[in-house]
Amino acid sequence: MALKTIQREIHQNTWGRGIYVSKERGGTINEANMSSERELCRNSGSVTAAELKRMCPQQRARHLAYEEPSKEVLKVMSVTNQRLCARKTEAKKNQETAEKEDLEKKRQDTLIGQLKAAEARNRIRLMRLRYQNKRAQEINLMIACQPTALKAVRLEMLLPTKVSQLSSCDSLDRLERRRIEEILEDEKGLTINRI
Repeated sequence: MALKTIQREIHQNTWGRGIYVSKERGGTINEANMSSERELCRNSGSVTAAELKRMCPQQRARHLAYEEPSKEVLKVMSVTNQRLCARKTEAKKNQETAEKEDLEKKRQDTLIGQLKAAEARNRIRLMRLRYQNKRAQEINLMIACQPTALKAVRLEMLLPTKVSQLSSCDSLDRLERRRIEEILEDEKGLTINRI
């Protein structure tokens, strides 16, 4: 018998959308309350505010879930949807501009790197030229300060003023080399002094 009453209560719960309370747990079901609930659910369009207040919160939530929203709610929903769409488009624009800025920044970074490398090469070239000029000036000064022409020639042969004049191959033939060696070995200057 208890099983039949529980089944009947479940049947009424599904049709009347009422709250199921088992008699075995100490609850009671009011037949008048169940019939009024059935009427409210079947005639959901004719529910007044007073009847909504009398409903328990679960029934009220079920009833309002299937009811058309009011104009104020529709207006708020449309404003919210517009705001969400605007945020999405703004986020897309921001992402596109950020990607463009990143590409431009990478391009500028590579260009700046190339310019800095060119400046460094130019500085090194200028320093090398300055060093070579100073070296040539000092060698010329040392050659000019020699007491004799023989020592000046000897120093000029040992210290060329320009680095490019140094070459691994010898441009002198045997006779020229012997003649230069004789001049360099002559300490008294007998080979060049003509009296």
